[in-house]
Amino acid sequence: MPLDQWISLTSAFMSFIGLLFVAVQLHHGIKQRESEALVKILDVNRELLSLGFVYPQLYTVLADAKGVDHAIEKHYLQLWLNQFALIHYYMKRSVVRGELRENLERDIFDMLRMHNMRKHWREFGTFYPSSFKKYVNGILEGISEGVEPPLTAAQVNPAKSGS
Repeated sequence: MPLDQWISLTSAFMSFIGLLFVAVQLHHGIKQRESEALVKILDVNRELLSLGFVYPQLYTVLADAKGVDHAIEKHYLQLWLNQFALIHYYMKRSVVRGELRENLERDIFDMLRMHNMRKHWREFGTFYPSSFKKYVNGILEGISEGVEPPLTAAQVNPAKSGS
């Protein structure tokens, strides 16, 4: 084989190795984005829940109790809806997958079962992007038809959740 063919073959091989390296880096970048999305979601969830320690009446909002100050309820539920819109954005972009996605979907489903959240959605849902409205309205249809929340991976296979 002449020298110029060896050089071409070596160059092609090195290009292939370079492409493999780029593919591995892209895969790691995607995993990093997933981790960052999870941190953002959990951080906001933590902040929303910790507000209840400062303002205990917010826990009555989450308990779907009657007699809660309407302004407080409206603003707190709005924060949760904004958080769900962020979660939906990440799920739609496939940044959140697998068990994490299942758990987040169940959390959204559970919150939308609350009477005060459904009432709030009817009042303010029009302000959200159409894909999020479609997602929430699909969940609400399921709730009105008596559909149970989606099972989490741990519920489907409890033996694996212990490991």
